[in-house]
Amino acid sequence: MRHDDGVSEAVGFILIFSIVVTGIAIVVLYGLPLIVAGQSQADVRNMEQTMIVLQNDFKSLSYKMVPYKETALQVQGGVLTVTDASGFFEVYKGGNLTKESTPGQLRYVADHDRTHIVIENGAVLTRPGFGTGSAMIAEPRWFYDDPSNTLILSFIEIKTERTRSIAGVGRIEMKGVSVRTDEYQINAGEHVSLRYNADPGDDYSVAWGNYMTDRLGFVRTGDEYRRHGVNRLVIRTVVIRVSGF
Repeated sequence: MRHDDGVSEAVGFILIFSIVVTGIAIVVLYGLPLIVAGQSQADVRNMEQTMIVLQNDFKSLSYKMVPYKETALQVQGGVLTVTDASGFFEVYKGGNLTKESTPGQLRYVADHDRTHIVIENGAVLTRPGFGTGSAMIAEPRWFYDDPSNTLILSFIEIKTERTRSIAGVGRIEMKGVSVRTDEYQINAGEHVSLRYNADPGDDYSVAWGNYMTDRLGFVRTGDEYRRHGVNRLVIRTVVIRVSGF
């Protein structure tokens, strides 16, 4: 025999509605941040690949003597900026300043966690938005030729009329402006040294320091990196004007 005593449709509806609302709240509270973080990481990975494509465009202008490049791109989850400002490099020969360069940057900053990805002096670098340290994603074209003890340093300097930014779909135009090559003989007892003076608000000194010591055989001494045994120093400077956006 069926007993319906104490059964209420209103109470049942409230119970089911409460369960549904609680489920939605749990998804919003815990699931949505994970979804947003996952999308942000995907945007950062995509931007790393885009920066490597742009780095190859810089290389074409610098080493293959291509006069002009234009690249369409999509910037998601952040803002891409081109600026003349960046850290600057100093090259010393026998203790005397031989070259000073402020290369400028193409800089992507992610909205979610402020991760930075930049092209600075022909290298692709990254650093966390709220932490310390930095890493090099793709190296510049600096060489040390062991048979001839020749050190070749290539500087790629970005010039723009003003700081420009883009979010979404756009394009970048790059044009080679000038190329200059200087060569120096290093006398006995002299050494070549480099200093990277980081922008206080955008520090990639760890990445550049690791690159110079691990890949080029420099030894860190205080604030500078020294390379002994160099017979010949070649400094190549390419100026590229960036516009579009």
